[in-house]
Amino acid sequence: MKTNLSLTILGIATLGLLLSGCKKMAEETQDIYKYTPQPAEPLSDTNIPCTSTSIKGTMLTGKTYTISCDKYVNAGDTLTIQPGVKVNFLNGAGIIVSGSFFSLGTKEQPNYLTVDGVAKNDAPTINFKASTDPAFDGKWKGILGTNTSAFMIFKWTHLEYVGAALGINGSTAYTVLGLASTDPSYGVYFQNPTGTFVFEDSWIYGSVDDAIRVTGGKMAIFRSTFEKCGKNGGDVLNIKSGGYGDMAFNFFIGNATNSLKASDKGAAPGLAQCNVRIYNNTIINGGFRQAKTGRGGSINFEEGARGKAFNNLIVNCRFGLRILSNVAADTAYLYNGNYGYNYYWTDSLSGANQIYPTTYITKPQPNDFPAPSSYLPTNFNYLNNTGYDGASAVQKGNPLFFNYPLPLTGGYRLQDIVAIGNFKFTLQPNSPCIGKAYTGFTPFQVVATDPIYGVTDFSQPGRDMGCYQSNGTGNQHF
Repeated sequence: MKTNLSLTILGIATLGLLLSGCKKMAEETQDIYKYTPQPAEPLSDTNIPCTSTSIKGTMLTGKTYTISCDKYVNAGDTLTIQPGVKVNFLNGAGIIVSGSFFSLGTKEQPNYLTVDGVAKNDAPTINFKASTDPAFDGKWKGILGTNTSAFMIFKWTHLEYVGAALGINGSTAYTVLGLASTDPSYGVYFQNPTGTFVFEDSWIYGSVDDAIRVTGGKMAIFRSTFEKCGKNGGDVLNIKSGGYGDMAFNFFIGNATNSLKASDKGAAPGLAQCNVRIYNNTIINGGFRQAKTGRGGSINFEEGARGKAFNNLIVNCRFGLRILSNVAADTAYLYNGNYGYNYYWTDSLSGANQIYPTTYITKPQPNDFPAPSSYLPTNFNYLNNTGYDGASAVQKGNPLFFNYPLPLTGGYRLQDIVAIGNFKFTLQPNSPCIGKAYTGFTPFQVVATDPIYGVTDFSQPGRDMGCYQSNGTGNQHF
């Protein structure tokens, strides 16, 4: 009896220990899911030394870092920038990425990659000249990927004053781009055919040449804002052979040449055909600083590229959507119902006469606005477009921005307004652009949805023309 009692007491004690252990294990298991891992190799020294050319690890929230020489993210390494970080560049420096690069800003804590002490002037300026605006001085190079860069991801990140000479201070960064040492850098360059490039909810303010060039890889460029891109030339988003994906809900103002360009130039065995789906973008005053004649001002397809282009709001640009003829885009694909529902506003006859650019082969689409039939001659020959009288398309269908005058007032030229400043380009409730867009097509959606390694939010086609949607979706830079 005594033995049985002892065994009973021992069993109860053991059960208690087991229950306690299970409870402790459950609590610890819950803690695993609550646990935030420490950043990999935190960079606590905010003055990044030039004793080594390489950089990797994590820039920490709330810190301001200084980079005064070119830094290289080596193959297999990663540089991560947490939310709320500012990086100042000196001496025309840049970051060359052979590994992976993540700038993970948030709406509440965006990141800044910039140069300190540069005064912005965003007010309209009579007889504006890019040569007197420091936004076009190319203060630092940019973020430049080699052909081994696996990921280049920008979220809620400002890039400002990019485009320094590639060979400045003895830099050899020009070898990454295949350019001369005296050429200006692109702001962002990605070229890995098997890599992933994302630029979402971000900004580029001021570039000398192309703001972003992609020559290979899966890509998604969403809900971003581009001001003052291209000093006397250069495109904003320039996608070449090997690049494929989506560009949507972006805002462009005052850019030198094309805002969105697709070209299969550089096609080679093993490279994907350039294939870009362009939808719900807003483009203002584009194309007026390009020094070379006949260059674009809004959307451009050329040299075997294919894609889609719908729901774009194109206002006072030098040219409308342009399909080149000298080395033609993939017209068999484009003409097969893969562009249209694009909305044009032009203050002047010269602008209306280039909605369908002369000497190019853009086929008018009946669902564009203004309706091509309202101003193009009967039997208009788009394959031999020697010109037309666009008078009936001038100042038709004011899109009614919340705060921006159309037609332009105050004695300004279109090329005098190159930044958002105090203007607001969301649509008024009675805008004719609301509910007029086409949603019956499918984005490419080749990039995964992921808070780090892909797109945080994949924006489907919007029902309103342009990047700002009346239901609050689309571009969030109000």
